Amino acid sequence: MKLQFINLIKRWLTGCLLFLGLSCTYQTGHKKSTDTTRYYLRIDSTRALIQNGDLIFRNGTDEVSKAARSMNRIDTSFSHCGILLIENNGIFVYHAIGGSYNPDQKLRRDPLDSFLIPGEADRFAVYRYELAAAEKDSLSLIVRRFHRAGLKFDMYFNFLTDETMYCSEFVFKSLDKAMSGELAESIRAREWPFGISPDDLFLYKKSRLIKRVDF
Repeated sequence: MKLQFINLIKRWLTGCLLFLGLSCTYQTGHKKSTDTTRYYLRIDSTRALIQNGDLIFRNGTDEVSKAARSMNRIDTSFSHCGILLIENNGIFVYHAIGGSYNPDQKLRRDPLDSFLIPGEADRFAVYRYELAAAEKDSLSLIVRRFHRAGLKFDMYFNFLTDETMYCSEFVFKSLDKAMSGELAESIRAREWPFGISPDDLFLYKKSRLIKRVDF
């Protein structure tokens, strides 16, 4: 009981630090890039490769992202992640994020370009789980259901609850539901510091790199 209480306090403190950091970081506005054309051309080179249900990972350039990267188990390349869905001929990223960048703290649905803002991400990658057609359809339904329900960001980073979720928790639990629990059997969640980290998802044996871009 005492250990559980200590871990809860640790999660709360870490969540508060990341939440406050996000608030401070995004209030300054988007950084301007000296080469936005080149930046977006590299993003555009990825569009044709993307399929429904692919995962996207990005690395932010701020201190909050640096703190988030440190929570990865093995590979600290990325600090944030989301799920890609193709809707009305556009590519959208569904992702859980907090801070003043996302005032209502609800699950976001952003166009790909808005998810990869010049100057705020120095690399990104698209990974794919080889899902059956029925699993892809299920994943799309699950993600949209979370979005319609207004799933809130979990500033306490508590993997044991489903009422709120942080970024990699949302991706993991959505995929796991679509895959009928297969993911939970293969990837063991940690009690601390986080249940599931971004590298748990892209280093998984059934995850395949489609394209990585370093700016």
